[in-house]
Amino acid sequence: MSRRAAGGRLAARWIALDADHWLEGGEIVWSAEGRIVSVRRARKGTRLEDVAVMPGLVNAHVHLQLPALAQRPESFVPWIGAVLAARAASTAADERRRIGAALVALTEEGCLAVGDIDSTGTSTARLAGADMRGRCYRELTGFHLDRAGARALLRERPTLPRSRAATAGGYSPHAPYSVSAELFRAAVATRAPLAIHCAEVPLEQQFLRTGRGPFAELLARLGRLPPGFRAPGMGAVRWLERLGALTTRTQLVHCQELERGDVARIAQSGAAIVVCPGTIEYFGRTPPPVPKWLAAGIPVALGTDSRASNTGLSLRREMARALELWPGLTPVQVLAMATTNGARALCRPGLGRLRPGGHADFCTLPAQATVAATRDAVVASGAMPTAVWVAGTQRVRSARPRR
Repeated sequence: MSRRAAGGRLAARWIALDADHWLEGGEIVWSAEGRIVSVRRARKGTRLEDVAVMPGLVNAHVHLQLPALAQRPESFVPWIGAVLAARAASTAADERRRIGAALVALTEEGCLAVGDIDSTGTSTARLAGADMRGRCYRELTGFHLDRAGARALLRERPTLPRSRAATAGGYSPHAPYSVSAELFRAAVATRAPLAIHCAEVPLEQQFLRTGRGPFAELLARLGRLPPGFRAPGMGAVRWLERLGALTTRTQLVHCQELERGDVARIAQSGAAIVVCPGTIEYFGRTPPPVPKWLAAGIPVALGTDSRASNTGLSLRREMARALELWPGLTPVQVLAMATTNGARALCRPGLGRLRPGGHADFCTLPAQATVAATRDAVVASGAMPTAVWVAGTQRVRSARPRR
């Protein structure tokens, strides 16, 4: 049960302004409108709560509406077929229930912003009135679409209005193997933020270079392979660059199979990459070189993907997995991936940090003896919050243990 926001303050042993900047003996003050007024050192003699205040986590890539699969297909293309079948078998009511349950669970763990991919319109409608911040991307597919068809599809699938205070809108041209060149160009022309599954499997690169392979066969079976189709003859990142889809408004998801020169192209473009450790484990993939991407200046964020390719939607579990998959990463880097880098990937730079003027979205956890120990408890151990505030209103108290 929540309490109505009336402005307030909280003095704590530790306050994380972001992943790398912490105050010892700090105080956060917020207004009745749920905006942070100040984050400062507490005055001498102020009673400090024995907690750490942390900004809300950012799940930069998730499919809230997708169900778990009854069985795990043997390879990627059959997995796509299973996902399509599961989605077709779901009703709008099923999707609303899944989205609602996911939003509750995310909030309980202190994840207060998402980059959700909406393939049916249900998420767009559900998130329009929710407290969850971030961005809802309307999914676009249609490898067969010409210019007129692409423009018609965009008219049929509006994004969330820009005036929404919480979740913003965007488009997700699904992937280079499922979206035509004209549909990509039409999405780019809207100047909306984009989320694109990119270079996920070798078969994708094969299809773009040769026009052959399982993706060509799948598109032909679906009646989506245009007559006389000719492959672009280049890898996914170069193709997106050619189409104008590689910009500061773009997040590229997965990027398992980047080719020579792709890291430099992405870094120069200002695009972000989102990796999903649970999905890497689900498919038994080799972890991509995230430390190399970070060193190149690419903002790399964390996502959970969907229940169809992960054991759950917990970003706290993904942080622990990230440390396991990339032992060269530090807890500071992983926490940044789950906060400020995620905000950057969503083109919502005010999220994932605590600054005057920002939303009072934060959680509290038991304080450890040092900043490093507190951060390790969050990143490596997946410690759950004791309380969660959204826009200065306490939404969760004594959150349930992580499952």
